[in-house]
Amino acid sequence: MDKNEILEKSRKENQNQDEMERIVRIEGESFSLCLVFLMGIAIVIFNHFHGLSSDPVMIMFWTSCVANRLYRLTKRRDASDLITMIISLVILVFYVVKYFSQGW
Repeated sequence: MDKNEILEKSRKENQNQDEMERIVRIEGESFSLCLVFLMGIAIVIFNHFHGLSSDPVMIMFWTSCVANRLYRLTKRRDASDLITMIISLVILVFYVVKYFSQGW
């Protein structure tokens, strides 16, 4: 093997490794979000049965939705992402205002 063949083989191997690391990271983040979502549901149910407010959980959920749509909007510029981001943002603002107005 000459120098160029070795370099090309190394690039291909590193490219596959980089792709694998990216996939593992994305799958790990997705798994993490699923577990956080399930825990949020459990907390909301618990709070409901004990007469407690679930506003902080809802704020975190809708913040995640807004952040996801904002990121997708910057990458894809799709109208559906804009619409769902605006809807999520309105709901988020509702919960934030509701939460902070409880103490007044």
